[in-house]
Amino acid sequence: MKFCAFLLGFIACIAGCSAKTPSDPNATVSDFCEAWGKAACNTTVVENCSGEPTATDQLTQACIEKQQAFCEGLVPSTGYNSAQAQTCLDAVGQAYSDAKLTGAEIAVVRHLGDPCDHLIKGTQAQGASCNTDNDCDTTQNVQCVMKNGLGTCVIPMVVANGTSCAAAAASCMTGFYCDGRNCIQSAALGEACADSTQCAATLTCQGANPDAGVSSGKCTAPGNATGCTTDSDCTPKACETATGMCVDSIILSPAEALCADLQ
Repeated sequence: MKFCAFLLGFIACIAGCSAKTPSDPNATVSDFCEAWGKAACNTTVVENCSGEPTATDQLTQACIEKQQAFCEGLVPSTGYNSAQAQTCLDAVGQAYSDAKLTGAEIAVVRHLGDPCDHLIKGTQAQGASCNTDNDCDTTQNVQCVMKNGLGTCVIPMVVANGTSCAAAAASCMTGFYCDGRNCIQSAALGEACADSTQCAATLTCQGANPDAGVSSGKCTAPGNATGCTTDSDCTPKACETATGMCVDSIILSPAEALCADLQ
């Protein structure tokens, strides 16, 4: 009896151990982007962008295929890692849920803003030099923290104003930037700058070009209340291309350029 019980247990173990491990549904960029398309193309989005009263299967599938292609052009295939892919997909679905996009939501679904900026396991180790976040292991929340034009792969640690930011991981609070040693108040509109990290939020450094020997520029507003053509003209708002105006949010419609790959 003992032998039979042992044999039955052994057979059960073999059966259990030989069972296949569930596959990762987001294992490849193609898999991930197909899921992205499905997350984006809900009924309201399809109806709003197509202008049709009913989201037919044909319209929905066309939307999914276009969004998949858009996603594949957005996500680097080199270094892709699915560890935080589902978190990103959840954010995409939430952003499109009401067919209305705020500036923050546009940053997610059009420019891989947080939490969709954690999809790449870069080649540089933590503490190594870098030029962009994707050089680092973003799946582990490591970013390329820049100081005086030099970047280091670290997990950012926000430090209080008035304290040193010399440590590689130290990152200043909103409204301040690190000059390599101290947190300095960000430059205001029209003030001198060497790069955009020195300017206040929503401003960019125009005119500075170290490669051409121009070390200084001026902090400039990326856009006005009217006349925008891209979202970068309106940060942190959104550019409603149908009217050319910077707005708090955009309701998707056939006339809105954002619907080009959603219909």
